[in-house]
Amino acid sequence: MLALIFLTVCGITMGALLTYSNSSSTATTALRTARGTDYDIDAAMNGAIAKMRTTGATCGTGASGYTPSWTLNVPSVALRVDCFQLSSSATQRDDVFLVCPSSQAAPCPDAKALLRAEIIFYDTPSWGNSIDVQTWSNS
Repeated sequence: MLALIFLTVCGITMGALLTYSNSSSTATTALRTARGTDYDIDAAMNGAIAKMRTTGATCGTGASGYTPSWTLNVPSVALRVDCFQLSSSATQRDDVFLVCPSSQAAPCPDAKALLRAEIIFYDTPSWGNSIDVQTWSNS
Protein backbone atom coordinates (compact mmCIF):
# COMPACT_ATOMS: atom_id res chain seq x y z
CA MET A 1 0.00 0.00 0.00
CA LEU A 2 2.85 2.38 0.88
CA ALA A 3 4.50 1.66 -2.47
CA LEU A 4 1.33 2.63 -4.37
CA ILE A 5 1.02 5.87 -2.39
CA PHE A 6 4.70 6.63 -3.01
CA LEU A 7 4.37 5.99 -6.77
CA THR A 8 1.22 8.14 -6.96
CA VAL A 9 2.87 11.06 -5.15
CA CYS A 10 5.99 10.76 -7.33
CA GLY A 11 3.87 10.65 -10.51
CA ILE A 12 1.88 13.74 -9.55
CA THR A 13 5.07 15.61 -8.57
CA MET A 14 6.78 14.73 -11.86
CA GLY A 15 3.71 15.83 -13.84
CA ALA A 16 3.65 19.18 -12.03
CA LEU A 17 7.38 19.70 -12.63
CA LEU A 18 7.05 18.92 -16.35
CA THR A 19 4.14 21.37 -16.68
CA TYR A 20 6.18 24.07 -14.92
CA SER A 21 9.22 23.50 -17.12
CA ASN A 22 7.11 23.62 -20.29
CA SER A 23 5.49 26.94 -19.34
CA SER A 24 8.91 28.39 -18.40
CA SER A 25 10.33 27.32 -21.76
CA THR A 26 7.41 28.94 -23.61
CA ALA A 27 7.82 32.19 -21.66
CA THR A 28 11.56 32.22 -22.36
CA THR A 29 10.98 31.81 -26.09
CA ALA A 30 8.44 34.65 -26.15
CA LEU A 31 10.77 36.93 -24.19
CA ARG A 32 13.69 36.12 -26.51
CA THR A 33 11.61 37.04 -29.57
CA ALA A 34 10.39 40.31 -28.03
CA ARG A 35 13.90 41.25 -26.92
CA GLY A 36 15.30 40.50 -30.38
CA THR A 37 12.69 42.75 -32.00
CA ASP A 38 13.47 45.55 -29.54
CA TYR A 39 17.18 45.25 -30.33
CA ASP A 40 16.46 45.38 -34.08
CA ILE A 41 14.36 48.52 -33.65
CA ASP A 42 17.05 50.26 -31.58
CA ALA A 43 19.76 49.21 -34.03
CA ALA A 44 17.79 50.55 -37.00
CA MET A 45 17.30 53.90 -35.23
CA ASN A 46 20.96 54.14 -34.21
CA GLY A 47 22.05 53.23 -37.74
CA ALA A 48 19.88 55.92 -39.30
CA ILE A 49 21.11 58.56 -36.84
CA ALA A 50 24.74 57.55 -37.42
CA LYS A 51 24.25 57.72 -41.19
CA MET A 52 22.75 61.22 -40.96
CA ARG A 53 25.47 62.33 -38.55
CA THR A 54 28.45 61.04 -40.53
CA THR A 55 27.25 61.88 -44.02
CA GLY A 56 25.70 65.24 -43.16
CA ALA A 57 22.57 64.21 -45.07
CA THR A 58 19.33 65.99 -44.28
CA CYS A 59 15.76 64.83 -44.03
CA GLY A 60 14.64 67.49 -46.45
CA THR A 61 11.23 69.03 -46.52
CA GLY A 62 9.29 65.78 -46.85
CA ALA A 63 9.81 62.41 -45.25
CA SER A 64 12.77 60.41 -46.45
CA GLY A 65 13.47 56.82 -45.58
CA TYR A 66 16.40 54.74 -44.47
CA THR A 67 16.15 50.97 -44.71
CA PRO A 68 18.87 49.03 -42.88
CA SER A 69 20.64 46.44 -44.99
CA TRP A 70 21.39 44.07 -42.10
CA THR A 71 19.41 41.57 -40.08
CA LEU A 72 20.40 41.07 -36.47
CA ASN A 73 17.83 38.66 -35.10
CA VAL A 74 15.87 35.82 -36.58
CA PRO A 75 12.97 35.93 -36.96
CA SER A 76 13.12 39.62 -37.57
CA VAL A 77 10.74 42.21 -38.95
CA ALA A 78 11.92 44.23 -41.94
CA LEU A 79 12.21 47.81 -40.68
CA ARG A 80 12.37 51.27 -42.20
CA VAL A 81 13.34 54.56 -40.56
CA ASP A 82 11.54 57.68 -41.79
CA CYS A 83 12.58 61.16 -40.83
CA PHE A 84 11.29 64.67 -41.20
CA GLN A 85 12.68 68.02 -40.25
CA LEU A 86 11.09 70.18 -37.56
CA SER A 87 13.45 73.14 -37.96
CA SER A 88 16.80 74.02 -39.46
CA SER A 89 19.40 76.76 -39.24
CA ALA A 90 22.97 77.19 -40.48
CA THR A 91 24.39 75.38 -37.43
CA GLN A 92 21.73 72.89 -36.34
CA ARG A 93 18.89 70.70 -37.55
CA ASP A 94 16.00 69.39 -35.46
CA ASP A 95 14.82 66.10 -36.97
CA VAL A 96 12.29 63.45 -35.97
CA PHE A 97 13.01 59.78 -36.74
CA LEU A 98 10.32 57.10 -36.80
CA VAL A 99 11.03 53.35 -37.00
CA CYS A 100 8.23 51.43 -38.73
CA PRO A 101 7.79 48.02 -40.31
CA SER A 102 8.74 48.19 -43.99
CA SER A 103 5.21 47.08 -44.84
CA GLN A 104 3.83 50.38 -43.43
CA ALA A 105 3.20 53.00 -46.13
CA ALA A 106 5.60 55.96 -46.11
CA PRO A 107 5.69 58.35 -44.43
CA CYS A 108 5.26 56.49 -41.18
CA PRO A 109 2.56 58.04 -38.96
CA ASP A 110 3.33 58.52 -35.26
CA ALA A 111 0.56 56.10 -34.31
CA LYS A 112 2.23 53.24 -36.26
CA ALA A 113 5.83 53.99 -35.22
CA LEU A 114 7.61 51.34 -33.16
CA LEU A 115 10.13 53.93 -31.95
CA ARG A 116 10.21 57.74 -32.20
CA ALA A 117 13.20 59.98 -31.54
CA GLU A 118 13.74 63.71 -31.84
CA ILE A 119 17.38 64.50 -32.54
CA ILE A 120 19.19 67.83 -32.86
CA PHE A 121 22.23 67.71 -35.16
CA TYR A 122 24.86 70.38 -34.54
CA ASP A 123 26.71 71.06 -37.80
CA THR A 124 29.52 73.24 -36.51
CA PRO A 125 33.11 72.66 -37.66
CA SER A 126 34.55 73.49 -34.23
CA TRP A 127 32.44 70.82 -32.47
CA GLY A 128 32.29 68.30 -35.28
CA ASN A 129 29.01 66.65 -36.13
CA SER A 130 27.50 66.15 -32.69
CA ILE A 131 23.95 65.31 -31.70
CA ASP A 132 21.56 65.88 -28.82
CA VAL A 133 18.77 63.35 -28.21
CA GLN A 134 15.66 65.30 -27.19
CA THR A 135 13.24 62.36 -26.94
CA TRP A 136 13.46 58.59 -27.39
CA SER A 137 10.18 56.78 -26.91
CA ASN A 138 8.68 53.41 -27.76
CA SER A 139 5.05 53.21 -28.70
